[in-house]
Amino acid sequence: MEADQTMNDTKEPMENLQSELIPELRNIQGSESKFGSLTLLIVTLIIFFSAGIISVKWQEILILIGVLFFHEAGHFLAMKLLKYNDVKMFFIPLIGAAVSGKNENETAVKSCIVSFMGPLPGIILGVILYFLFGFTKNYYILKTAQVMLLLNAFNFLPIMPLDGGRYIDVLFIDRRYFRLLFALLGASLFILLGVLAKDIIIGLIGIFLVFSAFSSFKLYGISKALKAEGFNARSINELINNENLLKIVIHKLYEKYPKLFKPKMVYRAIFNQLTTIVDTLKFVPARIVSKSALLIIYVVMVLSSMGVTFFFMAMDYKEVAKTEIVNGTKRAYVELYLFGEKRSKYSLNDSLFYHGEGVAYWSGSETVSDIFYYSDGYRTGEWTKFNNAGEPVEKKVYDRGRLVSVSKMEDGRWINTNYEDLSIIRKSMEKIQRISQPFKSNYKHFEE
Repeated sequence: MEADQTMNDTKEPMENLQSELIPELRNIQGSESKFGSLTLLIVTLIIFFSAGIISVKWQEILILIGVLFFHEAGHFLAMKLLKYNDVKMFFIPLIGAAVSGKNENETAVKSCIVSFMGPLPGIILGVILYFLFGFTKNYYILKTAQVMLLLNAFNFLPIMPLDGGRYIDVLFIDRRYFRLLFALLGASLFILLGVLAKDIIIGLIGIFLVFSAFSSFKLYGISKALKAEGFNARSINELINNENLLKIVIHKLYEKYPKLFKPKMVYRAIFNQLTTIVDTLKFVPARIVSKSALLIIYVVMVLSSMGVTFFFMAMDYKEVAKTEIVNGTKRAYVELYLFGEKRSKYSLNDSLFYHGEGVAYWSGSETVSDIFYYSDGYRTGEWTKFNNAGEPVEKKVYDRGRLVSVSKMEDGRWINTNYEDLSIIRKSMEKIQRISQPFKSNYKHFEE
C-alpha cells in the first residue's frame, strides 16, 4: 500500500516532466548562461554600496568594497585558471561578496585551491600595505591594511560558510554526518554572534545556514544513492537532456521535497536542487595522501594568517595631539604610538603638516634613535640616526623632500653616498616617501 501511495503521489510530477518541467528547466539553464558576470557584478556592487552607505562613512565603505573585490578576484582568477565555466562575481547587500562557477571535472584539490586563493592574497597584500603605510603615513592605507587582514584572516577560520569552512567541508565530502555537524556548528556560531552583537542580519544568516545544512544533508543522501546505483551526470544540461535519469532524480527529489512540486511547482528551487545533486555526483573526493597534504597546508596557512594578523593589529598604531610651551610660545605636536609605547614625536604647523624638529625613540625607552626635520610636510635638512649608546651612525640630507645623500659611520669614519649611487630598492623606498609628501598628521582620525 505504501509503495502504491508513493507512486500515486509522484504521478503528477512525472506526467508534467516533458510538457512542463523540462522546458522550464531548460529556460532557467539558458538564462543562467546569458546573465553576464560583468553585469551581475556591477548591479550587485551598486546595491551593496547603497545598502552600506547608510551606516558607514563613504570612505570606509569604499575600502570594504575594495577589500571584498580583491578577495573575490582571487577566487575568480583561480577558477579561470582551473578552467571553470560561467564564472560570476557578485556582491551580497549587507553581507559580503561571492564568486560562482562550474567545472565538469570538479575535484577536492581544485576546490581547495579556489577556497584559499581568496584569503591568501589578501593576507599578503595586507602585510604589504602595513609596510607601505610606514613610508606614506596615509591613514587610509593603514585602514585598508587592517580591514584586509581582519576580513581575510576571519575567512580562513574553519567555519561554514567561510572559505576555511568550505575548505574543510570538501575534504570530508564523503562524511555525510560529519559535514552536517560541522555545518550546524558554523550556523550556531553565527547565531551566537548575532545575539551577542545584537545584529539581526548575522543572526538570520545563522538561521539560514541551519536550513542549508539539513538541505545539503538530504541532497548528499540522494546523490550517494544515485551513485550507488551507477547513475552519473557531468552537468545540469546533461541531466536535463537525459529524460530517464531525470525521472529517477525527480522521483527521489520529490520524496525529500514534496512541497517543491505541490500544490505548484517551484521551478527555480527544483533547478537549484538538481544542480547541487549533479555537482555532488561529479565531485572527485580527495584520496588519503592528498587529503593529508591539504590538511597540513590548511593548518599552516590558518596559523600563519592568524599570527600575522594578531601581530599587526597588536601594533595598535595611533596618533595623539598635544601642545607645549617653547620659549613662551605655544607649539602643537603629535605623538605616535606602537604597541602602547610612544615611538616618535612630530612638531606641527597650523595646517597640521609636520613642521620643525621631530624625534624618534628606541623601543621601550626614552633614548633617542632619530632626530629629523620637516618643512610644511616635506623632509628637509640633516636627519641623524643614533645607536643605543647615543652615537650617530647615519646621516641623511634632504632638500625639499628629495634625498640628496646618505652618510654612514664605518670603521670610525663617515662614508658618503649620493642618491644616484644608492641601490634600486633604497631608491624605490625613497621615491614612495617622496611622492607621499607633504606628510600630515592623522590624529583627528583616531579621535573620531
